[in-house]
Amino acid sequence: MSSLRMLGLSLVSGVLLSACVNNPVMMTPNGVSLVNPWHANPPPITNANAAPVSYVDVYKYQGSRQCENGGVTLAEMQTQLQMAGVNVLSGSCGVDGMVYPAFCGGADGKINIFSIPSQNAPQAQAQGFTLLTQLPNAQRVQCHNPSPSIPPSMTPQPLSANGQPFVPYTGGNNSSYYSYH
Repeated sequence: MSSLRMLGLSLVSGVLLSACVNNPVMMTPNGVSLVNPWHANPPPITNANAAPVSYVDVYKYQGSRQCENGGVTLAEMQTQLQMAGVNVLSGSCGVDGMVYPAFCGGADGKINIFSIPSQNAPQAQAQGFTLLTQLPNAQRVQCHNPSPSIPPSMTPQPLSANGQPFVPYTGGNNSSYYSYH
């Protein structure tokens, strides 16, 4: 027989005979354990220290007001949580689901929502966050970030028929807001 056939036959014989090994775990001389993949019942892979991880959602009000931009951004709040040792899985903007009277300077109900491991909830609560289950009508919404690249002077202004800025009429006998010149 050729040497190539002999090598192939010995390789196949070795593979077939390895299935006959009774012990599913073999130890090498340097202490590394090898698992026999052909054994019918391989040993279970377990990690006694691993516990199932559960997550909770926490929220905190942004602090923004109607007619005003401002408040704490999602990224700033995430940094606050991470500095407190909280692992943040995800974050999103939201609203608390409550109805507010419409007036400038009033509360707007905007919140930031974060998914964190449940074991980190006490650290988050120490930073002023609350479990989202306390707000049953809360909803996740898309974050509104005004574009910092467009200065306010570049935003389009409504113009009157003569090309001048359209401003409310504020003088004369009719001082109604809806009277324009």
